Amino acid sequence: MFKNIKIKNLRAITELEICNLGQVNLFVGKNNCGKTTILEAIFFLIGHTNPKLLINTNIFRGLELHSNEYWCSFFHNLKTDLNIGISAILRDRKGEQKLVILPEIQKEIPTKPVSSDIVSVEIQNGDSEPGLVTNGLKLIFTNSQDPTIEKISSIYLDEGGQVKTPGIKRSFDKGIWVSSATRFDWRLRFGCIQRKKLTGELISLLNEVEPHISDIRLNEVGILEAEIGLSRLIPVNLMGGGIASFLSVALAMLDMKDGVVLIDEIETGLHHSVQEKLWKGIFNWSEKLNVQVFATTHSDECIKAFSNSVDKTLFGSEAKLFRIERKDEKFRAVEYTQQLLSESLESKWEIR
Repeated sequence: MFKNIKIKNLRAITELEICNLGQVNLFVGKNNCGKTTILEAIFFLIGHTNPKLLINTNIFRGLELHSNEYWCSFFHNLKTDLNIGISAILRDRKGEQKLVILPEIQKEIPTKPVSSDIVSVEIQNGDSEPGLVTNGLKLIFTNSQDPTIEKISSIYLDEGGQVKTPGIKRSFDKGIWVSSATRFDWRLRFGCIQRKKLTGELISLLNEVEPHISDIRLNEVGILEAEIGLSRLIPVNLMGGGIASFLSVALAMLDMKDGVVLIDEIETGLHHSVQEKLWKGIFNWSEKLNVQVFATTHSDECIKAFSNSVDKTLFGSEAKLFRIERKDEKFRAVEYTQQLLSESLESKWEIR
């Protein structure tokens, strides 16, 4: 688990340090203050040997086109001469992890989008020299526990527009991303839950939203179906956004024992009346399964549900709320105490 994290030159963030992280952490703040970027930084650090995660986060943001023109989108102000730095202090004080992401520069060649029916968009690579193009990214990971080892991997597009990832390796650190883009990605995760014999716990949480669910099964074509007392099982996809959101978070946490779960816009699809139930489930499972949670929200109702759900003895130690503030090119994380959060909610001060 992470205690502190520091981010430099990633997307909009110039430099941001967040200290005293807890087991469950909620990030709030205005649009474009860097909340999602914080989750991405943690995701990259956890999966430091898998450079494909960088492309995945662009897909989560709705950018599914892979082109040399978009490598610079990871760098602050598109300036590829400023390397990205992500570092973290571990909670067990065993050391510091560092990840540096830098561009792979080569002589300029015509960029070739993967999809030929999409018009190419010209994006300058920051302050890179004329005639040079960023063809990919290199990731360099170090750990102070073993300073002699440096893990290096890369990602780039070949001349045919195919993604290549030399140096990719399996990471033994566990982390998972939950967002509206991954909400229905259930099949593999549910199979893991079945093998761990945790289906009963999953159904118990879902009963908070839909009390008629008595069983969940994966059918022969990979669709998750629920038993709710009808003449046949019903696909969970057809049961509404609340069930989908509950299921996504529940599956992720149950599958990530001793790992990290990242939840972007946790309130998506959830009525305010059930958000408190979800938070109680998150607090319970994070402790039971030793899972560290990082979530973002734009919702006052979600913040209130968080405040009402947390055990008051844990607030400020294991349950944390940080407001991310941005003024021009400067960023900071403001930690809310239990008293400050209560006063802010009662006075209807802006927290989001």
